[in-house]
Amino acid sequence: MLVHEGLRIYQIRLPLPFRLNHVNSYAIKGQEGWWLVDTGLNTEPSRQVWQRFMKEENIAARDVLGIYITHAHPDHFGAAGWLQGLTQAPVFISTVDKAAVDRIWRDKSQKMVDAVSAMFKANGMPAPITKEATLTMHTLAAGTDPLPRFSTLEGGSRVRLGDFEYRTILTPGHADGHICYLNEEFGLLLSGDHLLPKITSNISLWPGGSPDPLADYLQSLRDSLRLPVELDFPAHGQPFKNVRERIHELLTHHQERLNLMKGLVSGETTVYTVCRQVFGDALSAHEVRFAMAETAAHLVYMVHRGELVAEERESVFRYRKSS
Repeated sequence: MLVHEGLRIYQIRLPLPFRLNHVNSYAIKGQEGWWLVDTGLNTEPSRQVWQRFMKEENIAARDVLGIYITHAHPDHFGAAGWLQGLTQAPVFISTVDKAAVDRIWRDKSQKMVDAVSAMFKANGMPAPITKEATLTMHTLAAGTDPLPRFSTLEGGSRVRLGDFEYRTILTPGHADGHICYLNEEFGLLLSGDHLLPKITSNISLWPGGSPDPLADYLQSLRDSLRLPVELDFPAHGQPFKNVRERIHELLTHHQERLNLMKGLVSGETTVYTVCRQVFGDALSAHEVRFAMAETAAHLVYMVHRGELVAEERESVFRYRKSS
């Protein structure tokens, strides 16, 4: 679907096998060919959508000249290897997130499964729930095979998408090396999962990642207030205006979530206890993994700022308010 006539941007809605049932990829048409931003998972339903779009728009494989990834989560880069094999186009990702792909997904996620399992157990999650919560990581890994040959980008780079120049904006938080693509001429931001119109991006603490991802994200939000953006094209949901208003809503949301979680720390409390109090028990295994990691990110944020203290006892971290 053509969503921006001036920049010739098409939105492609790709299916996901989760409650959040879609991810938006964007195809940008230029005089010399096409450029893609994000790819969805490498699943048969996603491949069918890509094949149908290319047929409808009369796109030959050789017409795809570049594939740009916002961040190293499987629903955003999973089909990049398949598309690269089809088109021979280069695939670009931030240097930080290329390292994340190598660390997490190149061995089919087994090392990461082990690390996440250990982290969850050390934060109070019972072993049976930990096992269930990490099993779906193997399914995600299957959706990234084959991995592409990546070229890397840094923040502040200038890249051509279609017939126009975009600036890469490094926005760590949701992912350590998350990149948005800004067209300053039209005031348009391809924001990936950095800014979403209706839901909030998951901000999680993961083994091997940033030690304070929520601080990273809040700073990225504040930095984004200064960008000349009038229209945002997100990875989930529809394009939206009032971008600065949405940023302020997200900043408020996280402050409210911090206040809520701090209030739930009574005596000595584990991440798992707070997670259940905030998110409840009706989550899928996939969802409880992200809820647990997001709770950890918020509690660790408060530890770094001296509001909470974390102490390990009997192989489990327990949080209490600082005296």
